[in-house]
Amino acid sequence: MGCSGPSSNGRTPVFGTGGGGSNPPGPTRMSALTFSFAFALLLWPIQGVGQVAVSGTDTAAIIADSGDIRGAARAAQASFERRRQRYFPFRLAPSSGGCDETVGRLCVRYGEGEWYPTPEAAEARALRSELLATLDSLQAMITGDSWLLGQRVWYRAEGGDWESALEVARDCGLAPSWWCKALEGLALHGLGRYEDSATAFNQALVGMEPGAAVNWRIPDRAVDSEARNFLRRYQNLGDDSLAVGLNRLWMMADPLYIVPGNDRLTAHYARWTVATLKDGARNPYRLRWGRDLEELTVRNGWEVGWERSFGSTPGNLNTVTGHQDNEARDYMPTGRALGAPGLADFTDFAVGRERPRSLYQPPYAPVFLPMEGQLAVFPRGNRTLLVATYFLPEDTTFHANHDHPRPWLEPGDQSEMDDQIGLFAVAVGSEHTIRKGRTGQTQGALVLDVPTGSYIISAESWSPARRRAGRFRIGLDLDPVPEDIATLSDLLLLESDGSTPQSLEEAASTALARAEIPIGANLGIAWEVSGLGFRPEIFQFEVSVDKTDRSIFRRVGEFFGLAEQSASLALSWEEPGPDQPAQHFRHLDLDLPDLDSGRYEVTLTLKTPGRSDTVSIRTFSVVED
Repeated sequence: MGCSGPSSNGRTPVFGTGGGGSNPPGPTRMSALTFSFAFALLLWPIQGVGQVAVSGTDTAAIIADSGDIRGAARAAQASFERRRQRYFPFRLAPSSGGCDETVGRLCVRYGEGEWYPTPEAAEARALRSELLATLDSLQAMITGDSWLLGQRVWYRAEGGDWESALEVARDCGLAPSWWCKALEGLALHGLGRYEDSATAFNQALVGMEPGAAVNWRIPDRAVDSEARNFLRRYQNLGDDSLAVGLNRLWMMADPLYIVPGNDRLTAHYARWTVATLKDGARNPYRLRWGRDLEELTVRNGWEVGWERSFGSTPGNLNTVTGHQDNEARDYMPTGRALGAPGLADFTDFAVGRERPRSLYQPPYAPVFLPMEGQLAVFPRGNRTLLVATYFLPEDTTFHANHDHPRPWLEPGDQSEMDDQIGLFAVAVGSEHTIRKGRTGQTQGALVLDVPTGSYIISAESWSPARRRAGRFRIGLDLDPVPEDIATLSDLLLLESDGSTPQSLEEAASTALARAEIPIGANLGIAWEVSGLGFRPEIFQFEVSVDKTDRSIFRRVGEFFGLAEQSASLALSWEEPGPDQPAQHFRHLDLDLPDLDSGRYEVTLTLKTPGRSDTVSIRTFSVVED
């Protein structure tokens, strides 16, 4: 769409619907979740998730008796949806392609691309204000009408007036109390008050019909098959067990622990609320609301922008396409992580999956990227010290270097908020969180002392004013270390500045935020040994540095002497053991002047007489200055 530049690792979907008898659309360059409907099947090319109708057109006809108040409200809502389409931005529609996923009448494709939200036309805003005035006046005559109440909350929210939406939800008249609480939760979520939103949704779940509450509570459509099986097993064990399983899932799905509340959880219930209030209402696709639209709303959220285009065949004048958040990603954990939290690796919490089951964009950090800092574990008997390093990742999303406005990055109320970093250890089972944080910076290191146990570890860096965040999340099983067993900690990579740290805490202050050094620079390493000092003994350290990203041809050439051996370093030395049991902190500066750019491993081996060798390895990069 007139934009070009680097792309991110995010995957956002595009959906389209249309009449039967046409071929499904082809891949396009879109970075938003998009729905589209036309009298004939049509979508412009996208590289995102595309959704196209694969069955005949199923339009919704609304016939209202003008003397009926509810009918008048429905007619006003339908008229608004029909009239505002003429003010959707217009766009030409290119070629078609296949589907990555089919959901009912809709064809889905995954990827990212060029679309981005633009301001809504003033005429459309005026039509919405006119609609709300009509609905407000009609509600006074039927104060208990749940559908009408839902529309009044929704159209305020859609226009960005979340405060007014909250007022309407709380002044809900004679509508069922559970529905009032659900609408209140929706508005509170939109206001970023996630803890209050969760409270409102919990009250709604208690009051609604039990079968509906189960449907709302279990996000089986938004997770992979292994996670669905996990939730079914817990459900079969009863409500208490199901609550334990759901608490674990939503704890893992929470994008940032730095931000109070769990916005991914409240987004799930907000989407159910929107899907419920849209049932029976006119929508721009002119499709009768059904299970497919409900599923995709719950999985991926509601539309944040619309476009229209000409149809691809004679007589087809209009295609309407709705877009979801343009930097949305999948925050739901894998089933593997749910089943064995302590063994979960980085990929189980990676948000840029190729085939996401659900999508979400944190309003407070639309640019959300992996943060590959250091995480080092230092065992100390029945406790463990964790050292994590932080930095704010560069914005590598699709529109990062474009000269058009990026309204999703406007700081708004976040402009005066401090930057933050945080290290979190969430105990699996109790969900108790041990945390340490720092404000006013997005780069540095933190040390956290935790008891041994099974944890989800999350290292986070967030800049509210830049609306960008980085995260590294992983599961760790931290077992007690016997006092008399020689144990080697992880390696911590340090800046080599000539200083000699005397403790782990002192070393952490010079830790490299990223595991990389420029060509020609020295590298510092720090570690601890425990389990020594119970008897006099001599132990030996060996350190080596080796290149890991050599091609197979290079390796074969080196083996047969046809290519020069890659530069490496190896050294060893002996030390007497400590006089008494204690943590043995060590530091070493490595002179690495001859290393070319590339990936390397530094390996530390501890050899002690009568004991097995222990090894620690840390990967780092050498980069152009």
